[in-house]
Amino acid sequence: MLGSALQFFIGQRSWIPLAVMTTMLLAACAWMCVQGLRLDAVRADAALQIQAEQAAHNATRGQLVAAGHEIVRLRSLLELARNATATVQDSLRDALARESEAVSAAAARKLILDQMRTRVRTEAERMEVVDDATRDAVAARLNLPL
Repeated sequence: MLGSALQFFIGQRSWIPLAVMTTMLLAACAWMCVQGLRLDAVRADAALQIQAEQAAHNATRGQLVAAGHEIVRLRSLLELARNATATVQDSLRDALARESEAVSAAAARKLILDQMRTRVRTEAERMEVVDDATRDAVAARLNLPL
């Protein structure tokens, strides 16, 4: 088709159709170059956007990894805190049990001392005396702190 069109124009031996055809061909080439440059600019802009998105994605991945490490660290701290809490609870239970025993022992001693009655010693009792070591041991036992 182009060949027949050229034959038609060349056959007439006129330079005007040839000039028009050359101008149109140059215009088409210029338009294609401009479109190519535009396409290159769009492609370069898209490449920059992809690089920016990739950098943001890598930063997010880094934050995700750091958050994972933080979760592991916090879980270990939580486990340590739970263990410490359990230890304190056990110590508190033991202390409350000791306190309860001490209160019971103090109440028993008080009951014994409240029920104590004095009397005059008989003549036979005056002759039998407890030695000082036994008396000191009994007094030390009675005087133990609550």
